Amino acid sequence: MTIKIALIQLRVVESKEKNLKNAIDLIRIAKKEKDANVVVLPECFNAPYTADTLLNVAEEIPTGETCRALSNAARDFGVHVVGGSIVECLSGRLYNTCTVWGPEGDLVATYRKVHLCDSSLSGKTTVAETKLFTAGSQYATFTVGETRIGLGICWDMRFAEFATAYRTMGCDLLIYPAVCDVPTGEQHWELLAKARALDNQAFVAFCSPARDTHAKLIPYGHSLVVDPWGRIIQRATEFQEIVVADLVLKELSDVRKRIPVFEQKRSDLYELKVGCSVGANKAQNIENALTKIRSAVTDKGARVVALPECFNSPYGTQHFPAYAEEIPSGETSRSLAAIAKELGIYLIGGTIPEKCPTDNKLYNTCTVWSPEGALLATYRKIHLFDINIPGGITFRESDVLTGGSKLATVAIDGARIGIGICYDIRFDELARLYRNQGCDMLIYPGAFNMKTGPLHWELLARGRANDTQSYVATISPARDPSAGYVAWGHSMVVDPWAKVVAEANEEEATVVADVNLQTVDEVRAQIPIFSQRRTDLYATEALEK
Repeated sequence: MTIKIALIQLRVVESKEKNLKNAIDLIRIAKKEKDANVVVLPECFNAPYTADTLLNVAEEIPTGETCRALSNAARDFGVHVVGGSIVECLSGRLYNTCTVWGPEGDLVATYRKVHLCDSSLSGKTTVAETKLFTAGSQYATFTVGETRIGLGICWDMRFAEFATAYRTMGCDLLIYPAVCDVPTGEQHWELLAKARALDNQAFVAFCSPARDTHAKLIPYGHSLVVDPWGRIIQRATEFQEIVVADLVLKELSDVRKRIPVFEQKRSDLYELKVGCSVGANKAQNIENALTKIRSAVTDKGARVVALPECFNSPYGTQHFPAYAEEIPSGETSRSLAAIAKELGIYLIGGTIPEKCPTDNKLYNTCTVWSPEGALLATYRKIHLFDINIPGGITFRESDVLTGGSKLATVAIDGARIGIGICYDIRFDELARLYRNQGCDMLIYPGAFNMKTGPLHWELLARGRANDTQSYVATISPARDPSAGYVAWGHSMVVDPWAKVVAEANEEEATVVADVNLQTVDEVRAQIPIFSQRRTDLYATEALEK
């Protein structure tokens, strides 16, 4: 397989509108005239790299002007667009953020610059990003065909461990949008690109703005692509241009076979540890969940706490048998019962892989615990996640798991709550059955992926809330790009008006919202759709089992 990558070294001017138009025109040329299937823009491409200018162009992702333009360009031209970086505004903070858009215009990845640039070259250039930005805390990858690609931004290129972490995730290409100034560019730009490529036996692409000698920080230019041998295969001048390179992926196996450094690493002497939210260590996952539960109660006053799907295990059919345990005698169940009793809360225990001793089958199961530590309900995922999206994701829970056959509700402080798990949210009949049973709220622990999450996660949550005129909560693991299955994140609570009242981003977070049952009554009284149903023509009824 070959990836044709185009680096757009555009000249950045004062006008955001002109920068966007220039970028879109060059994306079109890169695809239509040069047949690229991955197009990369530079860091901070929609405004000059100065604190005052960047503050003025901050926007939300994915609703801002720049994101809409990139999404439309990716869709219109049918190409992956690595959107350099823009200043992202989120919850009162600013991030230096790269977005990646798929050929259908969907947001497939976001990456917030992890290593902020605070540097000073005496008499030359001073940069203090920490006074403007908040640092990110997550890796980000995406795939083109079968090729996994890792993202960094500018200063990240100086951290060898960061690049190697991507290699351990299976990345074959590392892309760094960057604004490197002329003094450091002359010394380190080419060296760092070659070093990151050679160390990790991967392709590396650095994409810079064109040089503007009138700018406050003068970009070095010279965008380049380096192969796994550390050789430059394409390099720009300092002027505006498009650099195109063919990445022949079979070269990866050639260099890795001839110089097998990753097989020769001395793991008895050193180890690169890559942090993640839900990892391979079951005990650590449980302890992390208990810590977050305590914080939700002591710091935020929560009465009901809900965990995500598969919170004690990596999400994957290959992992479920090893992490499965009996309910309520297993390690995870005992821990959840104890923390619910200790804190005096109702606990929706996300899901765990359950091993049933009576039929020896595995289930994806949610448990609900009372303030006394008693098991109030168990719900086994009814609709198993079996999908096949060409070029997106293929997954078959049914290869390992068995589907459940019973609904589960619990009464908490006057509210009746129905439980579903992830893929169940796609089935409106299940939500309607819960509404027929008098539920005021539906809770779905879930782990949507990077393909379906941007498209359907919020849509389905709001759809189920609107259809049933109930509160809906969806609880996801935090996004971990190093995982085999990358979760979308964005846990949220939606009210009966279908309004999102609280939402996380993709990182670890605790979402807190007040559930007001009076709002449920008001919506159902003002828009009485359940009394207006034509049950002479249709009806959703539970079948006897």
